[in-house]
Amino acid sequence: MEPGVRKEIEENFKKVLKKIKDIFDIEKESIEFEKVEETGKVIIQYDELYDDWIENIETLSLPEIEKIEKIEHPDGPYLKINYKLEINEGKLIRKIRIKSNGKVNTFHNVIFNETINGNTYEITAEYDTYANLIFYIERKNQ
Repeated sequence: MEPGVRKEIEENFKKVLKKIKDIFDIEKESIEFEKVEETGKVIIQYDELYDDWIENIETLSLPEIEKIEKIEHPDGPYLKINYKLEINEGKLIRKIRIKSNGKVNTFHNVIFNETINGNTYEITAEYDTYANLIFYIERKNQ
């Protein structure tokens, strides 16, 4: 990917990532992190970010292929492809799943780390089909 194009893609991603982190900063005030043993989940109705998500996450060209995997199933082969964009502040993963019947599922995850009360958490953000912003919180150190 041409460096100028990559820089523009990274800048667009940074804008949305900052908004996501700002939303998480507000939400984390009500989360009892000491009760998060391994993983937790927060769902909020937040459709104000949805247009930016579509424009700068779901339609963004991603520069790297993280994984391509063919899986044999009784009804035929399935294909898994993961694309990624990784910057210092976080990363964007696009997971594409193609089933043997031609059905295609696409998932977008924005991932970043937060240190809270001396513990490191990996935060994965995604939107569902109902415009709910979902944060998955995973403790990385015990």
